[in-house]
Amino acid sequence: MDPAFLTGGHSGALRNLLTTVDLFTVGAIGWRGLLRFNRRILTHRASVLADLLAERWGVTGRVRDLPEKPAWLINTTSLQSGKCWRFSAREMGDWVFGRHYAPDIRLADAAAASAAVPYVLGALWIDLPKEGWFQTDPATRKPMKRTQPDVTRIGLWDGGVYENLGLEAVYKPGKAPDPAAFIICSDASGPVPAYGSASPLSIFKGRLAGPRLFDIASDQIRALRSRMFIRDVAAKIVTGALFKMGVSVRDVDIKEGRSRDEREYDGFLNDEEVRAALGHPTDLKAMTPAAFERIARHGFEVADTVLTTHSAALFPRTLRWRPSTDRMP
Repeated sequence: MDPAFLTGGHSGALRNLLTTVDLFTVGAIGWRGLLRFNRRILTHRASVLADLLAERWGVTGRVRDLPEKPAWLINTTSLQSGKCWRFSAREMGDWVFGRHYAPDIRLADAAAASAAVPYVLGALWIDLPKEGWFQTDPATRKPMKRTQPDVTRIGLWDGGVYENLGLEAVYKPGKAPDPAAFIICSDASGPVPAYGSASPLSIFKGRLAGPRLFDIASDQIRALRSRMFIRDVAAKIVTGALFKMGVSVRDVDIKEGRSRDEREYDGFLNDEEVRAALGHPTDLKAMTPAAFERIARHGFEVADTVLTTHSAALFPRTLRWRPSTDRMP
């Protein structure tokens, strides 16, 4: 996939891909796939996902091909060190294991590792280069000395196992980052699923339904991290905003004590549509065009309302959602 596809100007192509192509379902794999992947379907599903990302979604580049700007950081969790293992164009690793500054890794592998929900997809295992590793300063991330890993392969889980909001790469609680930075944290986490609603076999229907222990722990970590972030924004330690899925324009108004003419809300998604967007499952199968439009519009409205309410000096003008002209019929 051309990195330009990821950075803008291709919303129609993205919509078409996400609404027409199943990624990981029995139908997407097919009988030939079952024969080809064989035991990997049972024991190494994350590697199967990586191959399907390359073949069905066209994610064929390498991590080193990612653009310099905007900076792309792909977060995973290292089984070896228990820390956040990141991939970027110029490095991979973590501060305990070490970092490598010329990562020759498939982008599909890094993306699959970042989505490798424990016990559902399981860990993605990658072969490591023998040379080129450095121990780094935990505070500055600068290399201090060469090191030699004691393993040649490493297992990587979903980055949400360690920290689901991905904030740690750009912000440390209680510490001001670059004073010119405006940090936007997008929290697309849904509620913890109802007890008994998830099945370990749901992956074959395209559902990334994690074990309940993982869902509970991830939800608590997310809540704590988001509270710390909002606390630091309120204290003006950091400048930024939190976009939380499931928050409607009316919700923001109620919290701010703001009144609108009731007819104004007709121009936004209603509460039922917002709840539908929040409740959309994390799928590896094609969504309907209506679901894509609903989620995209909800994200737009949350971003616009939060920014113009809480950062009006930087974002003084409210924008309105315009229905897509190139959406699927």
